[in-house]
Amino acid sequence: MKKLLLAFWPALFVFCAALGTPDPLGPQHPLAPMKLAVTIDDIPANGDLIPPTTRMGIVRSVLAALRNNGVKQSYGFANHFDGMEDVAKEWLAAGYPLGNHTYDHLDLGNVSPEVYIANIEKMDQALATLAPFSTLISHRHVFRYPFLQEGETLAKRDAVRSYLVRNNYRIAEVTVDYEDWVWNAAYLRCLRQHDDKSIVWLKEHVVDAAERNLRRSRALSRKVLGKDIAQILLLHDSAFNAVMLDEVLKDFRARGVQLITVDQALADPAYKINPNRGFPIGLTFLEQLAAAHNVDINQWDEKKYSRDSINRVCVAK
Repeated sequence: MKKLLLAFWPALFVFCAALGTPDPLGPQHPLAPMKLAVTIDDIPANGDLIPPTTRMGIVRSVLAALRNNGVKQSYGFANHFDGMEDVAKEWLAAGYPLGNHTYDHLDLGNVSPEVYIANIEKMDQALATLAPFSTLISHRHVFRYPFLQEGETLAKRDAVRSYLVRNNYRIAEVTVDYEDWVWNAAYLRCLRQHDDKSIVWLKEHVVDAAERNLRRSRALSRKVLGKDIAQILLLHDSAFNAVMLDEVLKDFRARGVQLITVDQALADPAYKINPNRGFPIGLTFLEQLAAAHNVDINQWDEKKYSRDSINRVCVAK
């Protein structure tokens, strides 16, 4: 038998090499221990609306998923809510605070700092009108950059950050982003086409995609900062999350992820670091740090569920 193995060893070596290295984002890497804050962007609306689904129905399902999984504080980052104040009030009534996401969901890469800052102020005024409804509005000075775009030049980045500091805003950076908005867009396409088979595929795989992004963020934290940090998850107030968020969060908890508040996460000293560079595209906080310090993180790129592959689901032939 030993001679037989030796005879076949060269072929066996080639076969094993062809299999490639183990998947760095695969389930062989446990998620625990990990601390994770959950945040929801685009209150009151993200993505298209396909009847009979309603905006109120979506936000109530998202809130139920948060409550079911013991999320004690999840900031909802709001854009203008003309005609949909009831959705914002529903969020506050559930005991969750609202933060500022600019009035018009602006991309800082496309406008001047002056226009951007004026849009932040306009959203702050809109949020302030909810003060008679809920005292939680006093906690509204937490800011989330739309598209994760913090400025393509350092001058623009510094101008906006200086404004935020002067006005006592905390920046709710993002470290975990499995691009749930891409999955939502695919889900809506499939609904329009009545493609039940593809909808089942999306539901069966989104939890895996979310897990993989948690592993990626932890790996980046260890690579860039040399330690684990409290992670911050970006999600959206969308139709697909109304259906799947409860399952995603239950899976996280089952795998030992501790769901913490945004306040607890932002208390991590890591979030005091300023990458201090402009970037042409939106990046997560850890991706910014890696780029600013020329740290190669390509080995943790998501290949199994790339944006392009999800964008092809239910694309009209």
